[in-house]
Amino acid sequence: MLKDKLALFLIIFPFTWMVSGQFVFENGDKILVIVTLIALVTILLKYGFAPFKNNLKNNYYIYLLIAFSFISIIYNYFYNSDIINIRSALCVILYFLFIPLNVISTRVIAYSTFIGSIGAASFAFWQKNILHLDRAAWQLNAIPYATCCLILMISAIMFSIIYKDKKETLIISILSGVISFYAIILTDSRGVLIAAFAIFLCLLLYVLTTKISLKIKITTITILVVITTLGIYTTKDRLIHETRQGLSQYEQGNYLSNTASRLAMWKAALLLIPQKPITGFGDEFEPAIEKLYQEKKISSQLYNLKLPHFHNQFIDITVKHGVIGLVLLLLFLLFPYYILQKTQCSKETKFAILLLTIGIVVSGLTDVPLEFKQVFTLFTVFTYIFLKNKSPTSV
Repeated sequence: MLKDKLALFLIIFPFTWMVSGQFVFENGDKILVIVTLIALVTILLKYGFAPFKNNLKNNYYIYLLIAFSFISIIYNYFYNSDIINIRSALCVILYFLFIPLNVISTRVIAYSTFIGSIGAASFAFWQKNILHLDRAAWQLNAIPYATCCLILMISAIMFSIIYKDKKETLIISILSGVISFYAIILTDSRGVLIAAFAIFLCLLLYVLTTKISLKIKITTITILVVITTLGIYTTKDRLIHETRQGLSQYEQGNYLSNTASRLAMWKAALLLIPQKPITGFGDEFEPAIEKLYQEKKISSQLYNLKLPHFHNQFIDITVKHGVIGLVLLLLFLLFPYYILQKTQCSKETKFAILLLTIGIVVSGLTDVPLEFKQVFTLFTVFTYIFLKNKSPTSV
């Protein structure tokens, strides 16, 4: 019995790590590789290749990830730039190809998400309120970190809706959602906060248009209104004052603030895209930026930033990978809806996929969330889990 419990722990642990530790710890992605390999060996010893043969059938989302991995390898060979993070993608692909899906039960998902939300909020609280560090000085990049918290929040909320008849799952999921939103507030990330408010608006519309009891409707609407109001109130200085100030600075030609620098980045990107519209520059776009500076089309302030990316998922991928990259990004985001059309899924499952997509798209208007391996892993894992959600008992 002890041997079976140990085996079960080793098999489940990579999933728990994917939705918790891999984005809380600096080298979490490297640890994910190790625990995934251990889990794969354990699965093969315990179950053999039977789960692999079963999971390989009609597994369209895994097919997509495999295809994107091959495309990324080819693109890296010719243009020295990745379409997606290969290491993270391979961990997700191999793990979900070999694991028996009934092992990842509703309870495992709920508690793993809860662990992730607790870890996320604890880290953010420690960095901001204990160490009193400015967001830029955090041990982890606060913006993609906040996006991970957003994905956790969305997933937790949707599990509370899907499994509302399971009291334990309902309570744990609600707590996870609230804690994750608190972590987002601590990060002071405006783009992710706006994405969170967009999710709350979608949830409000969902509640208003769904046939549920009046009591549940009023309770849910009240909670959404209270949380949104508190969120806006506690972040109003950054959301409103700093944004206005940044717009004013941009008009004056000062690009040092976050808002002004982003607007300047987008302008520079729109000057670069026509130069290589099909394949893009890859990661080697600095010479083109320098040329724009020499031609006095961008300011010295923007040039000296040494841009790693353009703070917009859609603009950035078009600069780096051209129209080909943009089409692939849209395919990656929209393909789950094709899968939903081919399978029998509940209204709640479809809504969950929609919210995840909205969260990434809105966050991607001011950052490049899918370029970060932690965000990519979390997004693909929960998308896959919801796509495989066939019944209220297991996924």
